[in-house]
Amino acid sequence: MALLTLDAVHKRHDERILLKGVSLVIDEGTRIGIVGANGCGKSTLLRILAGIEKADAGRRTMQAGLRIGHLQQDVPLHTGTVRDAVRGGLAGREEVVARIDEVHHAMSEPGVTPDQMDALIAELMRLEARRDHMGGHDVEYLVEAMIAHVGLTDPNAPAAGLSGGEQRRVALARMLLDEPDVLLLDEPTNHLDAFVIDWLEDQLITMRIPVVMVTHDRYFLDRVVDRVIELEAGEMFGYDGGYSGYVRGKMARELADRRAEVGRQSLLRRETAWMRRGPPARTTKANARIERYHKLLDGAPEPGEGTVDFGIPAGPRLGTRVIRLRGVTLRVGDRTLVKDFDYDVGQATRLGIVGANGAGKTTLLRAMTGLRAPDAGTVEIGETVQLAAIDQLRTDLDPEATVVEEIAADGDHVRVGDRPIRIEPFLESFLFPGDRKHTQIKLLSGGERNRVLLAKLLIRGGNVLVLDEPTNDLDLPTLRALEEALLGFPGTVIVVSHDRWFLDRIATEIVHLDGKGRCLKWAGDLTSLLARVAEERREEDRRDDERDARAARAASAVPVAKAAAPLPSVPTEPARPKLRRLGNKEERELADLPGQIEAVETRIAGLDARIADPALYTGPAAERDRVLAEHRELTSDHARLFMRWEELEARRAGG
Repeated sequence: MALLTLDAVHKRHDERILLKGVSLVIDEGTRIGIVGANGCGKSTLLRILAGIEKADAGRRTMQAGLRIGHLQQDVPLHTGTVRDAVRGGLAGREEVVARIDEVHHAMSEPGVTPDQMDALIAELMRLEARRDHMGGHDVEYLVEAMIAHVGLTDPNAPAAGLSGGEQRRVALARMLLDEPDVLLLDEPTNHLDAFVIDWLEDQLITMRIPVVMVTHDRYFLDRVVDRVIELEAGEMFGYDGGYSGYVRGKMARELADRRAEVGRQSLLRRETAWMRRGPPARTTKANARIERYHKLLDGAPEPGEGTVDFGIPAGPRLGTRVIRLRGVTLRVGDRTLVKDFDYDVGQATRLGIVGANGAGKTTLLRAMTGLRAPDAGTVEIGETVQLAAIDQLRTDLDPEATVVEEIAADGDHVRVGDRPIRIEPFLESFLFPGDRKHTQIKLLSGGERNRVLLAKLLIRGGNVLVLDEPTNDLDLPTLRALEEALLGFPGTVIVVSHDRWFLDRIATEIVHLDGKGRCLKWAGDLTSLLARVAEERREEDRRDDERDARAARAASAVPVAKAAAPLPSVPTEPARPKLRRLGNKEERELADLPGQIEAVETRIAGLDARIADPALYTGPAAERDRVLAEHRELTSDHARLFMRWEELEARRAGG
């Protein structure tokens, strides 16, 4: 069933045609990823789908009552606390609860016919299912869980004081709680760390909500979507599968296009020779051939949008000692982010630094490059080291300068390695044609600003590259070009990134920061590191559960013993028959029962913690049902064992 449809939509921005008669159908099974060069119209397409922006021509239709969730790159400012803003995703729950009360009242009215009652019961079941889906009677744990899942650490922080990246995480959490009928996501993984991205993938797969997303995260595309649409020169090209299917399909399409162009050129040469000889008398047949000739001329493919292709020069000779850390400790306020860390950065090292938001990745990067003194320990930077850096906030760019001024100041040449290059062709290789070279930095898109930074990286000539989130806002062709350039760079690379595909391709070593002082050195890829860290977190949770269970048992030991002691007999009651003394087997059973009871209590405490964890209810239903069933069974076992202990203890005391 079609939920949302675009039919023959056209859109122009200034002199550029972004959408050229494109059509798209979003149905209940849609999971589409949209890719294309920066500025090709991907975000515009999402805004037209959301109804925020109007097309110049064509038609947009949607199912009545359809609820659309749209995550934009620039989200509106939220008010109140983080918790208040995220809770706004459950705004529709009050209406559902109110309607449930109305239906209950209608069902109790006299004179309700059987047909009316059936309709009311059906509506009630739908409403209660919707309420349960929105958290049932208690929704606060859903809000707290969602805040934690998207990497927000302080639910009480004022939302208005958050950074742009944190505002996007609030908007994402709010939207996922709302569970609209269709999700439109514009770069949903920007400003998320690799662990939150991994959770978001699972969430989108589990929710089964139709989704259309713009993203450059290639693992994300491979896992979440089953169709990729590429926007190129205003047209759409569709490919089945995720990113891997897109790459295979695009290669096949380009090969077919090249073959078709070879055929067109060959036929055009023959027809041009015929035209030069002079057509014979203008018969119908000759006129048709002349018309075909002009169609061949007009059929030349439009020039492509171009791709960035560059290599990074080696820079000065790099000595054997690059960067050496010994016993480094880094603190921010009362938090210890890095503790007693030893590390040697070698000549050909390509180091990736990963961790949750706020874990200290940028802080460690600044310490390694001498921009921040460690709170303890030493950082030694080799004498031959020459740094070239891209920072996360892009502070190296003057927003008032033009692209030409930012790259070449007042000159007309730049020097890349030992070669002088004229500024015009140099900037055109970074996709700044014509007057675009004279655009102010503040008017560029995020991807264009990143291309300016990459251009500046080339002309600095460093032998140690320091890159903080270099992949943000880059399109797929530029990402691939950056990867190839880094793989061919003979110096040292230190990079902070959340892009798993990027790190798996370029990093030779990875350091993971847990935000509590521990730095884990990892020689494998980021995908295997994610699995290792997840397992360690589960083990840590298990130890915490056991510690809490032991503390609970210690706190309740005295009251339980008092409660379990046999009550003194009341004189007015008839005398009880003398209890049979315990045999040796029963004595051993009595001795074993406290240990059995303690073991069951430990398991119950662990399950209590699982049941109190909101993640249990957002994960697979089978796991939730298993935990609840095991809890019921163990509770029954505990009651049975305790009754047996009381019985045997009473008989021994009475014997």
